[in-house]
Parts: sequence; C-alpha cells; structure tokens
Amino acid sequence: MKFRNVLRIALGHLALYCFVVCYVFAGAWVFHQLEGENETELHDKQREYAMNLKKDVIAKLATTENVAEINEHLRMFLRNISNLHISLDNYLIFNEPTQIVPKRWTFPSSVLFSFTILTTIGYGNVTPHTQQCKVFLMIYGAFGIPLFLITIADLGRFSKTAIMALVQKVSKRELKKQSDEHLLREIAEVMLVAGLFVVFIAIGSAVIPLWENQLTYFDSVYFSYMSLTTIGLGDIVPRRMDFLLPTLIYITIGLWLTTALVEQLADVFRLVHYAGRQVTNVKGGSFYCSKPLSAKKQRRASQMSAPAISWMRPQEEARILDADASFPNIDA
Repeated sequence: MKFRNVLRIALGHLALYCFVVCYVFAGAWVFHQLEGENETELHDKQREYAMNLKKDVIAKLATTENVAEINEHLRMFLRNISNLHISLDNYLIFNEPTQIVPKRWTFPSSVLFSFTILTTIGYGNVTPHTQQCKVFLMIYGAFGIPLFLITIADLGRFSKTAIMALVQKVSKRELKKQSDEHLLREIAEVMLVAGLFVVFIAIGSAVIPLWENQLTYFDSVYFSYMSLTTIGLGDIVPRRMDFLLPTLIYITIGLWLTTALVEQLADVFRLVHYAGRQVTNVKGGSFYCSKPLSAKKQRRASQMSAPAISWMRPQEEARILDADASFPNIDA
C-alpha cells in the first residue's frame, strides 16, 4: 500500500478521534452554561429557606419548655432541612453569609459528566435540573453515544490485528487453515486480552490512589471495574478535577480493552455456534460450513457436483473429503 493511501486512512481515523474529543468538550461547555448559573440561584434559594427554618425553630423553642414539644420542633426542623437535599457542609456554609457554596457544575465536572454520558457509565454525582439541560442531554446522548461506540469499535479493529500478529508470533509458526486450529487461535486471543484487562486494572488501581487519596487499593479496583464495565453505580467517583485528564485516559483505554474482550469472546462463540452446521439443497451431497452461506453462494454450489465438503473458515478454500472430487471456492 502506498504511503499516500496509508496517510489518508490514518488521517481519517485521527479526524474521528479528534472529533469525539471536541464533542466531549463542546457538550461540557453547554452543560456548564446551562447548569452553572442555575446552581448559583438554587444555592441562594436554599440558603434563604434554611435560614428561615432556623429562625422559625429558634422562635418556637424560645416559647416552650416542654420536652415533647421541643423534640417535635427539632424533628420537624431536621425533616425540612433534609428535604433540601443539602450536605452538612453546605448547611454550615449557609450559616456564614460571607462564604460561598462551592459549585458542583464546574467545567471539569461538566467534562466528566459529558464523558460519562457518551460512555453510558453515568456516575450520577451531578444531574441536570433545568428543563433546557435535560432536553439538550437527550439530544446530545442520542448522537454522542453511537459516535463513541463507533470510535471504540474502530480502535478495536486495530487492536485485533495487533493481537492476532502477537499470537502468531508467540506460536512461532504459521497457523494452519483448519477449524480446530482456528478455534485454538481464537481462544488464545481471548486469554491474551483477558490477561491484559486484568493486568491493566491491577496496575491502574495502584496508580489512581496516588491522586485520589481517599481510595484504598480495593476501592480503586472496585471503581475501575464498575467504570470499565459501564455499570457506574456512582458510589465512588473521581474527586480530583486537577487529575481528571489521566483518569479519563485510563477509563478510555479500559473501555477499549473491555470492548476488545467482548469482541474476542463473540468470535469464539460464533465459531462454535456455526461449526459443523449442515448446508442443504446442494446437488450430489452436502457440506458443512462455519457460517450460513448466502442464497447466491448456495445457487452456485447447487450447480456443482460434490460428495461431502468441510467448510472450515470464510475466505478459505474448501477441503474435499473425497480426494477424487473437485470443488472450487464459492466463498470468494
């Protein structure tokens, strides 16, 4: 292949990856704009409401010495505060008029939110409140999720080629074109990708606590598994926004490995499923293939005469069981 063709193909893939990155940051900017100002207004309303509740309960406590009434007033106060869905830290800040409640919808947290939407992880540590943001979120995800899946699948194709080359190099011989050899090769590729996946989590889980100080090694393993499998319960989420970039890179590579592992397992199951499946309506005999033939190929096969043929792999010549018969490759 000419260098110009290689360069054109490489630029096409790089353009896709760059577009996905820009899509994440563009979405983060919109989310930040839609929710940032609303969050400030929400904090102001919560502060006012909490201070009114505080004044009200103090006034009620000052007018009674009955223990039961005091307990009831305090119970109602705590219930009303709980309905605000604010943390204890925020409530203490509300008591200091000069202090400002830290925002959750910062630009880095918006980037993380956009990333979790495209990857379908969905930690849930921040959620949209405005109707405009919710509408944009649905539209953003409708286009972004397939785009991200296409990008991961594109990376998976390159990884599969590299893995196949590595397996063949380790075997130190050219694999024969036989179904049993093909199955063994697919199993070897699955074991290789699974091993890389486990090692990746083990190493990454040892590195993450270097900046996420609140996480133990087990917590880090748990976070990695929940993120890379896109379960994303949200009980553990990235806290250090200044280390957001390496965290997102780690998760992206992990998602790529997860996708590669699933694809390798699918290849094995597909090979086992179609192995030995008989194709009927063939003149003069029958043969077996690793996947169903199209109608066109069946018509071509029905025009030929052959006893029994074993169809081992797509794009490979049929192996004639009867040495005296001849049968051309109809899978081409």
